[in-house]
Amino acid sequence: MLKKIIIPVVILAIALGAYRMMNAPKENSYGGRPATPVSAPSPESSEPKAKPGADARKTDAAQAAPGEAKAKAPAPSRGRGFRGAGQLGKQGATSVEIVPALADKTLAQLDLFGVIQAQHHTRLSATSNARVLALDVSEGQTVELGQGLLSLSADSAQEALTQRRSAQQELAARIRNETLKHDNDQASLTIDRELLRIAKNSVDRFTSLNSQQLTSGSDYEAALRAYQTQLMSVQNRQLTLAQYTDQMAQMLAQRDALASQIRLAKQVVADLQVTAPFAGLVAKVSVTQGQELRSGDVLVELYDPASLALFVRVPLRYRLDQLDATQISAVDSQGYAWQVEALRPINESGAQRLTLVPSGVNPVAFLPGSHVALTISYPIAEPAVEVPVTAVYDQQRVYLFADGVINAADIEILGRTQRGYLVRSPDFNDSASVVTTRLKTPVSGMAVAIVTSKDGARP
Repeated sequence: MLKKIIIPVVILAIALGAYRMMNAPKENSYGGRPATPVSAPSPESSEPKAKPGADARKTDAAQAAPGEAKAKAPAPSRGRGFRGAGQLGKQGATSVEIVPALADKTLAQLDLFGVIQAQHHTRLSATSNARVLALDVSEGQTVELGQGLLSLSADSAQEALTQRRSAQQELAARIRNETLKHDNDQASLTIDRELLRIAKNSVDRFTSLNSQQLTSGSDYEAALRAYQTQLMSVQNRQLTLAQYTDQMAQMLAQRDALASQIRLAKQVVADLQVTAPFAGLVAKVSVTQGQELRSGDVLVELYDPASLALFVRVPLRYRLDQLDATQISAVDSQGYAWQVEALRPINESGAQRLTLVPSGVNPVAFLPGSHVALTISYPIAEPAVEVPVTAVYDQQRVYLFADGVINAADIEILGRTQRGYLVRSPDFNDSASVVTTRLKTPVSGMAVAIVTSKDGARP
């Protein structure tokens, strides 16, 4: 019974407290009491009335302070007028440097990298399965023509040579026997033909006697059999003589084949002693003593130091192929001079290939495979303007300055120098100036301010 009374009372108290909180006066955003709305003063009351006493003046000042503070708050700028120009009004024009577009350069330079390669080199390989018996040279060693490099051992190669020599001897004996037999058959054919004639006469005689019934039939038959036997002998002898030419041709072909096989076998045996095919330098030894080899395995690499050349790829847009080789000079990073020996365009790779050899008698101080920094100098067809790299955009345009703004100008790159590019453009003239400062997002018509020109003069 008591619970039924207390619970509703508690709920009612909570609801009453919530209602009072919701309807209580709220503080302003500054933590004070809510501002009391103040009506605008009428024109008649614009003049302040005198308050008796200091306390009255303080009270009036305290009440007037909030209104004065609110009235003195600065209004936000709208970006209008000189003072309200906003952020854009505070920024000045971009400062740039320029150079005059004077076409006075006729010699271009390119900084490139090339690779040293030997034009005369060889790679010696094993011609059969073998074993390395001895190494006679080491990498970097200078060798003479015919000098031994290493020795190999291959029992199979020697056995193959012995077998082919035996077959050659056997075939030579067969050829000699066939020749003797042929000579004998030719002599025997004459005798067989004479015996055939005698047998024919005997048959004719017994035929005549038999017709006169002067001999028996058995004698005639015996003479006839002797004649036919001799006739077969003559025919067989003639067939043997006719087959001699073809048989001899077959044996001679076999003899030539065996001779070729013997030469190859001899070469294989000779290759077991590896010698230098020319005077040069051992670049690499690819085997070790005692190593088992298979046919085709690389043994030694050799090159001629006098044949070293520098191979350089040049972009096609510079068109060095239109120049004579004597017009192109080159100096590497160590000060060695090079001269162009050949120039071959390689269209599929988008580059030209220069082959350079040392000028004079100075030896090349590089090894094959070395990369060399090179500066190539060459004349260009017409005078060009030299501009720094920072002035060129996308390898196809620069920006010219005139009347406080810049405008794009298409260019053609004729070459390079140590400081930049050599370019030409139909937009260049005596009064044109090229912007050399690198701009992030330049556009034609963009306003700029000139700080100083590259020649040091103030604009």
